[in-house]
Formats: sequence, C-alpha cells, structure tokens
Amino acid sequence: CRRRIRDHRTLAMPGIVIGLTATRHMLVEGTALYSPTGKAEHSVLSSPAMIMEMELASVDAVRNQLQANETTVGFHVDVKHIAPAPKGGQVVTTATLVEITGRKLKFQVETHLGDVPIGTGFHRRAVVRL
Repeated sequence: CRRRIRDHRTLAMPGIVIGLTATRHMLVEGTALYSPTGKAEHSVLSSPAMIMEMELASVDAVRNQLQANETTVGFHVDVKHIAPAPKGGQVVTTATLVEITGRKLKFQVETHLGDVPIGTGFHRRAVVRL
C-alpha cells in the first residue's frame, strides 16, 4: 500500500511577507476572566484568554494575504503572562510576522494594558489547504 504524500511547500504565499501586523482590542470581562481566589472582585484576564487574543491577532495579520483555498492553523505557543489586567481593563494585543520558513509562520505577540506589558512571546502557525 503506497501513501500519497502531498508537498505543502508548493502553497502560493506571494503576499505573506515579514512585517505583516495586526492589532486587537479587548475589554476584560465575561469568559476572559479568572479569579485566583474565587472572588469576583479579584478577577483578572485569564492566560487562556490572553493567548486566544494573541492567536487571533496572528490570524488577522495574514488573513487577507491567503489564497481562497488556504487558512492557517496554530501549532506552537511560547508566551509569558507577566502582569494582571483587571476586570474592565482594555487590553491591546499585537502580532507581527517575524519569520517565514516554507509554509510555517512565526509571530512576535504582545499584550498591553496601557503602557504596561501583560504578556509577550511567540506564536507559530502553518499555512494549509482547506
């Protein structure tokens, strides 16, 4: 039995270039909250919610450069959640494409509350056919 191996390196990615960026704004509320004490008054931005914003900003950065039959899938997250963002705070997340290796993309990601860094790191995605 022979398996057919698809060569994903042939995906067309002419518009995807280093430096593409996207920014997302989010109000810290609802399901984005976590309370380490279980008390509502101690609620802050959860790490999973911050990471989701980082992933979505990465998707936004390249979305308009993909072919109609392409999308991206995340496969690696390497971030630090370094400070709390309180309930009701407005966080800003930015993703910038910093590396392209074949069909794999590496983004530098950052989340801030005003001038205060909340999270920082890298996220990797791969361009795949639908």
